Amino acid sequence: MKIEPKRARLLVVLPASRYRLLSPQGRAPRIGDMVELDQAYTGPDGLPMVLTYLSGPSGESLYEAEVYESELE
Repeated sequence: MKIEPKRARLLVVLPASRYRLLSPQGRAPRIGDMVELDQAYTGPDGLPMVLTYLSGPSGESLYEAEVYESELE
């Protein structure tokens, strides 16, 4: 049985310092992106954050982003 990753919708525009492109087809995160949630952790300011990825149509990851939990729906 395949386990589907948890997903959430991005609610904000992220600063460039909190994401990186992972493929030539990659693009900046956009409001409304349905991202896959990976690892939760505490940010340097003590607030809860999540490492997220956006998958492209072929299944490759387009970007990786560090997102505050409050920035996700």
